[in-house]
Amino acid sequence: MFGENLQGDRGKTRGQYFQIGRVKSIVLGPVKGNTKEPDPDYGSPNDIGKIRYELLYSSLNTSKSKAVSEPAYPMSGFIQQYPVVNEIVLIIVGPSRKLNDSADKQEYFYMSPYPLWRNSNHNAFPNMDEYAGYLNNFTNQPGYSGNATSGSLPLGYTFQESNIKNLRHFEGDIIMQSRFGQSIRFGSTVPVMKDYNTWSQVGNNGNPITIIVNSQGQRSRTTSFDPIVEDINRDGSAIWMTSTQQVSLEDINSFPLNSFGVGISTIIQNVVKLQQLPTSDETISAKSQDENSIK
Repeated sequence: MFGENLQGDRGKTRGQYFQIGRVKSIVLGPVKGNTKEPDPDYGSPNDIGKIRYELLYSSLNTSKSKAVSEPAYPMSGFIQQYPVVNEIVLIIVGPSRKLNDSADKQEYFYMSPYPLWRNSNHNAFPNMDEYAGYLNNFTNQPGYSGNATSGSLPLGYTFQESNIKNLRHFEGDIIMQSRFGQSIRFGSTVPVMKDYNTWSQVGNNGNPITIIVNSQGQRSRTTSFDPIVEDINRDGSAIWMTSTQQVSLEDINSFPLNSFGVGISTIIQNVVKLQQLPTSDETISAKSQDENSIK
C-alpha cells in the first residue's frame, strides 16, 4: 500500500512509500563532469543516471534532514530526462534485478524533477545554507559551472543556466521542450487565436501542424517568464511540417543557404528542364526507347 510502513526481514521497510529528495550528484560517465576525477558511483554503464540526494520529506518515520546513502535510478527508460544538481525529485521503491532472490531486494527510483519554477531550462532549488557556503568557497570548487560573481546556482560541472523561454500552449497542443531551446510542437490551426501565433492566418480549425525548432531566436517585449511561440523568421534552424497553413517568410533572399554553396538567385536562374521519359507501349520498341533516351 502506498505510504504503508511495514517492516520486513533485517528491519527493511516494505511497501510502496515515497521520499522527496534534492539531487546532490548524478552519474553520467566514469568521471565527474569536465574533470578527470573518477566518479566512485560509476561501476558500469548500468549506473548512468544514478543520483545521490539529500532527503527533504518522507512517508517513513525518519528525520527530514537525514541524508540517504542509497542511490536512486531513473524511473523511465523510454524518455530519459536526468535532473541537474539541486533539482528536487520524487523517489519511490521498486523491484531490483535480484527480486528472484528475495522480495526485499528493492531499489530506489526517481521521477522527473518537480517544475518548481515552471521553466524548461532548470528547476533547481538549492539548500540555502549550502548555497551561501558555495559562494564563499567558489574558488575551491574547480570545474563547477556556477558563477559566484553573478550569483548563479550550482547546477553541475558543465550545465549553466540560460534564458530559455517556455512555449505558449494552445488548446489540444502536445509540446516537448528541452533545457537548451529545442522543441517539438504537435499543434493545429486555431483561427480565433491568429493574432497570437504565426500559423493560423489560413486554414480550418484543427488542421495539424508539426514544428521542430533547434534554437530560440530573440524576441522583443518579453520578460524572462513570458511564454513565446515559434517564429520561422527569428528562430534558428527549424522544420515546419504544415497541412493547410501558410507561413510567411519576411525575406527569402536573406535566408542563409550556405549548405548549398550558392545564393537564392543562382538557384532560380539554373532550373534544369527534364525531358519527359517515353511511355512504354506496343508501338515503341525497347530499342527505340533507348535511342530516344540517348538523344
